[in-house]
Amino acid sequence: MIDELNDILRLLDRIVGQYPMYFYLVDADNKIRWFNRFMADRLPEIAVGQEAGCGQMQWVCAPDCSDCPVQVFQTPAHEVQKTLVKTLVGEGGEEVFLEFFNFPVYASDGVTSEGVLRVGIDVTENEKLRETLRERQKLYATIINISEDAIIFLDPEDRIQGWNKGAEKLFGYSEEEILGRDVAILVPNELREMGERGNIKKELEKDGALQNFETQRIHRDGHRIHVDISITRVMDENRNYLGSSEIIKDISPRKALEMELLRTIRELSKLNELNDILHGTHHLDEILKYILIGITAGEGLRFNRAFLVLVDQETACLQGSLAIGPSNPNEASQIWDVLNAQNKHLRDIVKSYAIDLEGVDRGVNEIVRKIYVPLHRTDHVLIEALNNRRLLKVENRAFPGSESRQTDVGDQTLFEVLGNDNFVLVPLYSKTEPLGIIIADNVITHREITREDLESLKLFATQASTAIENARLYHDLEMRIVDLQSAYRQLAQNQEKLLQAERLAGIGEMSAKVAHEIRNPLVSIGGFARIIERKVPDDPQIKKFARIIREQVEGLESILNNILNAANPPKPQLQTVNINSVVKRVSNLLADAIERRQATFSHESESEAIWVWGDERLLFQAIFNLVKNALEALEALEEREKNGLITVITRMDGDRVRIDITDNGPGIAQPILKKIFNKFFTTKSSGTGLGLSIVHQIVDAHEGTIGVESPEEGGTRFCLHFPSAPQPDSNPDTVV
Repeated sequence: MIDELNDILRLLDRIVGQYPMYFYLVDADNKIRWFNRFMADRLPEIAVGQEAGCGQMQWVCAPDCSDCPVQVFQTPAHEVQKTLVKTLVGEGGEEVFLEFFNFPVYASDGVTSEGVLRVGIDVTENEKLRETLRERQKLYATIINISEDAIIFLDPEDRIQGWNKGAEKLFGYSEEEILGRDVAILVPNELREMGERGNIKKELEKDGALQNFETQRIHRDGHRIHVDISITRVMDENRNYLGSSEIIKDISPRKALEMELLRTIRELSKLNELNDILHGTHHLDEILKYILIGITAGEGLRFNRAFLVLVDQETACLQGSLAIGPSNPNEASQIWDVLNAQNKHLRDIVKSYAIDLEGVDRGVNEIVRKIYVPLHRTDHVLIEALNNRRLLKVENRAFPGSESRQTDVGDQTLFEVLGNDNFVLVPLYSKTEPLGIIIADNVITHREITREDLESLKLFATQASTAIENARLYHDLEMRIVDLQSAYRQLAQNQEKLLQAERLAGIGEMSAKVAHEIRNPLVSIGGFARIIERKVPDDPQIKKFARIIREQVEGLESILNNILNAANPPKPQLQTVNINSVVKRVSNLLADAIERRQATFSHESESEAIWVWGDERLLFQAIFNLVKNALEALEALEEREKNGLITVITRMDGDRVRIDITDNGPGIAQPILKKIFNKFFTTKSSGTGLGLSIVHQIVDAHEGTIGVESPEEGGTRFCLHFPSAPQPDSNPDTVV
């Protein structure tokens, strides 16, 4: 196989022999069998048949290297090896770097090694660049290490991976002690609680760098260092995030006064924001929740726990109301990790956090509900703080001033109930009365309650007191408004009833006079008109006049009946009534008027007889009024729209009888639709406005319902429901 390869390489060398690559073939005896012309020109000392030497190629050496080709031959392996060689080539002895790839040559059995084909490439330029880079890296490492400033490198999880001498000097940690630890070890607790690292990450993600960021860090011995930090995100060539580098300068002498000013501004800003939040609602439950969250939030006053103990005027006692806070360090860690991960602002935290009485806040609320102290116990520490309106800081169960204060809460002391000997009591009070007590502590972190904490909490308690008082006043005002509105509605109803009574009284008086003055003449006129209409059947002119007189008299009688019924609605005499017969009577009575209008009347029913419980006379009047109204509505159609249609449909609807009366007139406007059943309401130039009101009275008297629909495209449909009755027996006229 190696002989065949040798022949192929000789042929190939004739074509690409001067291609700038080093080719040579070594047999199983580690002797050079062939090399290309380019290699012969560059390495004239090489000759066919000489020892190939070791994997470093040019010089002969004993076969004791682990990568010696001789050893490779002895242990065949189907793999390509790569070596980097630094050597001198050409007549001038130019120093070059050659990267060789060693391709094993096997016999036809694929197992027996016959030699190695080596292919070399000149990588001098790349290797010199790498050497330059290595030298620069050494230089940069030296500069970083001798810098007076602390220079550190953090990985994406904020673990320290680089630490120079300046950092060791500034923070007191050696490189061996600090590498791999979270950078939070250098950050003061309150800055961690305020989410400083999260804010820094936001800036880095936004701009890629953070310059001259002034803050505080912690020395190994615990003292604080004011520093100026410049941070840069470190990315690889593919823009993958590798971490960040920080240059930290010690500016402690200059920052002492500035830090105090910054803290004051920050506290005032938080208090102002909390004040806005508290006064953004008038609901007492929300205000109490906001108070507790504002005291305990990392963006707020940063206490671990807060308890509200409020005055109950009805029982004359100080009663535990609501609390917030973790029961143990594990719960605290979970809560703070979630809030820090969300990076929410104070307003968002206060608005979104829900006090979980059955979950994380259950323990503290079981505690607060145990606190119960009568207001007459003036020797009790809680009542004293309440009455004197004075903040009390309790340290190791010691009170400022007198030691004679009582702390009993039931069969335990206040310290035992709270499970803590260090806390602060802050009174809540209005201008006129005490409201309650805030109890706050740091039982989880054991952070000292500082003078600044007390001042902030005292100011916040004043704001909270005002918000509680405003909420209670607002609630009282709402109750007064509700009472006033109720009284106003009652007054309006009474006034409407009075006006209605006056109307009905007037109608009754007028009805009596009309009945006395008109009824008898109308009866006479109507009777004579009917006689004339019957007696002169052969004189169409006289018959026409008689019919007109009769119809006008019937119209006057209808108006008179409506007026009398509005003043004194008749009580229905219930019996079984075939509603289809009633509809037929109405259609017969209005047949002439329908014919004159060139309209069509249609009655559809699912059976010949449909029975209802009702007063036939009143049901007739109700259906008559509705059909007559529909006929009058058709009068508003244009001449070209004279195809007026009135449809009455009677059918069973469950256990009730349904009557639909529909016309294709212009319809009723929506604002008017709400008023059509009001007494005396009409849109016509003539009429009393009592027709539909009478219909509504009749339907109500039958324990039925009535509805109306009038779509924008026109037409009106009245839908009536009445109680159904069974089919009558042989005596169907029995009155119920």
